[in-house]
Amino acid sequence: MPVPRSLSYAEARRRVLDAIRPGPVERVGLAAARGRALRGSLTAPHALPPFDNAAMDGWAIRSTDVAAATDEAPVTLEVVAVLPAGSVPERPLTAGRAMRIMTGAMLPDGADAVLAFEEAEDLAASGPPDRVRASAPVAAGRHVRPAGADLTAGAAVLDDGRELSAHDLALLAALGLAEVAVGARPSAAVLSTGDELLDPHEPLRPGAIRESNLTQLTALLEECGATVALARRLPDDVPTVTDAIRHGLAHADVVLTIGGISAGDFDPVKLALDALEDVELWRVAMRPGRPQAFGTPGGRLFFGLPGNPASVACVFETLVRPALRLWQGFSVLERPWLDVRAVAAFPSRPGRRDFARASLAWRDGLWWAEPAGPQVSGYLSPQSRAHALVVVPEDRASLEPGDAARALLLRWPGPATEPAVRRGRGEDSETT
Repeated sequence: MPVPRSLSYAEARRRVLDAIRPGPVERVGLAAARGRALRGSLTAPHALPPFDNAAMDGWAIRSTDVAAATDEAPVTLEVVAVLPAGSVPERPLTAGRAMRIMTGAMLPDGADAVLAFEEAEDLAASGPPDRVRASAPVAAGRHVRPAGADLTAGAAVLDDGRELSAHDLALLAALGLAEVAVGARPSAAVLSTGDELLDPHEPLRPGAIRESNLTQLTALLEECGATVALARRLPDDVPTVTDAIRHGLAHADVVLTIGGISAGDFDPVKLALDALEDVELWRVAMRPGRPQAFGTPGGRLFFGLPGNPASVACVFETLVRPALRLWQGFSVLERPWLDVRAVAAFPSRPGRRDFARASLAWRDGLWWAEPAGPQVSGYLSPQSRAHALVVVPEDRASLEPGDAARALLLRWPGPATEPAVRRGRGEDSETT
């Protein structure tokens, strides 16, 4: 049986990320690119806008023609053409003339401003306008979007590793980049062990609980870009678990097991690791999530996660998510971090790093954090209430009220303050 290796959290994270090799690159259409990692920097193939165009409906004019216009001495211009969006002017604009122009239409040569409809007097009695009157000067560049004002040809557009947003895709579409190179999505196999587990739809029976970790972990994997190829609930049977792990490694880029790696007499994942190469049992100085397993058997990724739901979520956020995002090519590996202040005490123990589930509230220009409930790794409701994981570093025995801390943001707080949490007692299990 493998002997667990004791590691600090920082060492465990370093070992995980050092083991990651970027996955394959694929080209996809823009409709499939949102949320993906851009692989390779992009530059603009042409300017945006590609030509000078009108920012308002009005008349394309030469600013010098109306430089002396006043209410008492307005300037009248002859309207010689109408330019809808998408048209190309057939001739340049000459002195004393104007062209009716619509928003987005190309400015004719010679024009350097647009006299907006509401800023002018249309002198046409009926039918097509043939004269327009300006009663004030119009500065050069007024209501004009110059070519290249947004981006010049060859300008840097998006950097390698960027997570592509809907707004990024609009920019790429405008530049004619209909396909982009992105990191492939890793495929994942998720295996949850436990004779005590029931499917969510099954009625409870004495000694049994409903399986929640498969639901949680599948959603977290999909949220960070993975595709879940396999999700199974397994009995505490070593041959069955061993075969399922081997099957997962043969068909997925990453295999994640839940439970069965602690100090129990019947932990099947721990016993199944005898049959796997390049996988270690770990005892990481963090809470929750101390018992773990990690390795790269056959070039695949293997994560053995603890069985309690808070531990699954914590190890995923702090170790698995960064690894899978690095595999996909993202430059940002984690959720956002916030500077917070503690409302109440967050007890810990020197020598380990705690990730405490916390609720956040904005007050007096600061984010304030308080425990989202008892920090018991088997409890689900504090994880549901939590906005963030507040870090208690290894050199601290606790965070005290008013202390500054860092928090890994899980979700933004709503506009209203979270209701007070009824606190109860719970055991601080060192095996979680």
